[in-house]
Amino acid sequence: MDLEAVWEMRETQVYPDLFGPKSRGIFALSPQLFAERFRQGDIDPRWITHGVFEFAPTPERASWLYVTSGLSNPWEQEPEDWDPAGPSGAGVEFVLQVTRPGDWAVRMLQNMLAFELLLRAGRYPKGAPLAPDDRIPLREPLDGRPACRIRHLVVTQAEGVAPGFALPSGQVRLLGFTGLTDDELAFAQHNGSPALIERLRRAGFHPVTDPVRPSLIRRT
Repeated sequence: MDLEAVWEMRETQVYPDLFGPKSRGIFALSPQLFAERFRQGDIDPRWITHGVFEFAPTPERASWLYVTSGLSNPWEQEPEDWDPAGPSGAGVEFVLQVTRPGDWAVRMLQNMLAFELLLRAGRYPKGAPLAPDDRIPLREPLDGRPACRIRHLVVTQAEGVAPGFALPSGQVRLLGFTGLTDDELAFAQHNGSPALIERLRRAGFHPVTDPVRPSLIRRT
């Protein structure tokens, strides 16, 4: 088995088994995304083979789910060097669960995927790959509508789905994103991301993000 076989296995076998049979994509990254969003014109050509899939709800999962594909490709390893107990490629893929579908969800996860590739390539010397409890400003409403109060994301361990999966090339962890309002971000800055995530979970606002929900926290 080689890189392309592992790649195909993830997209045609593993993902449908984990997330359901009805999907749309792949929505691949583009040079324009890196140039316009991140001001990065010099990119690794492998990056534009990465992308996002959309999966419809299933009887077991009410949410629409978006998942990246590509970070777990074992680009730098020969098959004879694969370690089934070690990470496959970066050892991670990202998921986003939302209450309703839309191209905005694809674009958001594409942005997070591109950002992660740039972080891992050292384009931001003070940055590190995304990890649980990290908070990310979007600088715009999540779904692009002015009424949407979700303007930030927090990184979490994936919930409501499998925490990860195995490929012949190694292990892959799934990290999720949950949307935050400005006031929720302020709460997390003072009390920590885990405290906020627990409150969101109890309120039914995590791990699935509703872009039209009200803020759980309101500063006085």
